[in-house]
Amino acid sequence: MTDCLKKYWIFLLIALIGINYAGFYLLWKSMGISDALEHVESEQVIRKLKQKDFLYTLFADAFLILDFSLILLLLFMGGRKIVQLIIKK
Repeated sequence: MTDCLKKYWIFLLIALIGINYAGFYLLWKSMGISDALEHVESEQVIRKLKQKDFLYTLFADAFLILDFSLILLLLFMGGRKIVQLIIKK
């Protein structure tokens, strides 16, 4: 797995940036929907906006979970490397 990461790290970095951009875009759209919900009086429009808000929030949360899992993976890999360096000495 580390050989694959060494070979394609630039593509993974670009994909990670794209995923984070999409997550922040969905959060921004979700805030706009929440603002629109305050001014709408029709029940049908409120229901439709709440469904959109839930979907955007779901995807944004999935992106955040992906980011945190990637951070934990990198910490694990770095910790393992540090432990190996300490054991060699």
